[in-house]
Amino acid sequence: MSTSQKMGAQVTDGGRRGRRGCGGRRGTDRGSARHRHALSVGVTLVLLFALFSPLVSAASGSPLSQAQKDLNSARAALSRFQDSMNVLAAKYGTAEARQASLDDAVAAAQKDIAKSEKDLAASQQRLADRLVNIYKDGRSPTSMYLDVLFTDADITTVVQRLSLLSKVAGQDQVVFAQVQKHLDRRKVLQQDLAKKEKVQSEQLTALKSLQADMETKMNAASGQYKALKATVAALKAAAAREAAAAAAAAAAAKQAAKTKPGVQPGSFVFPVDGPHSYADTWGAPRSGGRVHKGCDIMAARGTPVVACVTGTITSLSRADVGLGGLYVWLSGNNGTGYYGCHLESIVSSIHVGSHVVAGQALGYVGNTGNAAGGPCHLHFEIHPGEGGAVDPYPTLRAND
Repeated sequence: MSTSQKMGAQVTDGGRRGRRGCGGRRGTDRGSARHRHALSVGVTLVLLFALFSPLVSAASGSPLSQAQKDLNSARAALSRFQDSMNVLAAKYGTAEARQASLDDAVAAAQKDIAKSEKDLAASQQRLADRLVNIYKDGRSPTSMYLDVLFTDADITTVVQRLSLLSKVAGQDQVVFAQVQKHLDRRKVLQQDLAKKEKVQSEQLTALKSLQADMETKMNAASGQYKALKATVAALKAAAAREAAAAAAAAAAAKQAAKTKPGVQPGSFVFPVDGPHSYADTWGAPRSGGRVHKGCDIMAARGTPVVACVTGTITSLSRADVGLGGLYVWLSGNNGTGYYGCHLESIVSSIHVGSHVVAGQALGYVGNTGNAAGGPCHLHFEIHPGEGGAVDPYPTLRAND
């Protein structure tokens, strides 16, 4: 796949807003407080399991069994945490699709009004031409027509006054009726547009509120997320040291899970290294009749974006241009291409031709390109054989 083709693969997910709004804000609403409390309790329980596992193991005579139980408990706590975060992305995806539909409806209404204005102008010109002809022919009370024409610039008033003239010819009435018809249609269209714009404004307000809530909760959850990840890592290491056989069994079970349809085989590192939220929005509608061709992984501004596999950087852009803004294209040694965009920045040592290993930092989450003003996220795509994109959600879910 050529560099120009890869750059052309930039996604068309929604973006209509200014660059502000991602990262930096922190909230303390009661919902977040309850969430943090629940997570803190979960972390405490996990740590208690870790502290007392040797005692329980000694009593039961099965240290391997207890270590595995502790690891399973920590993984379950992390999974519950991630599920709660993913609800936010699902809600935002639904609201964003609704906003796109409203934008299209408003655009269609504006187009109808523009056509109506054009028709009205044509009818008004015919009316003006008719009045000039009446004046030239001298077949009607000219002074009355001129008084109506030049004393009031409001075309509605002109029509109303002219309709009262008793000596207007039949053909003139047709012209007047056409003007009135266009005036009435314009009024109806403007009323319809006002209603649509009101709903659009309300939806946009709701979208911004949801965005702020999502960012606040992800920023507030950073500590809990890191603690859960650290706990899982520590228990996993302990279980591996105590029983190589148990670790091998867990790896075999994980590999078996990756044989599910849609999951990329082989090793894969989740591309966002920090608190994140995502949902399966593959094929979701976007404004202008477009559909979503990737997965948006929501995260706070500056969260590291890492290589999901070992490979070579074959294309990137540090300029905030186009739909994707700052992006990187990683050609994996496995023959699959990976595309990530809307980055805040790219690691200075990363260039076209750079060899990278799985887990190596490539850049940082942002909202460049057509995501400007929206929530900071990594738009992520998977291209088997560096061809067309496939839904990345199953692979992300299996490796998160």
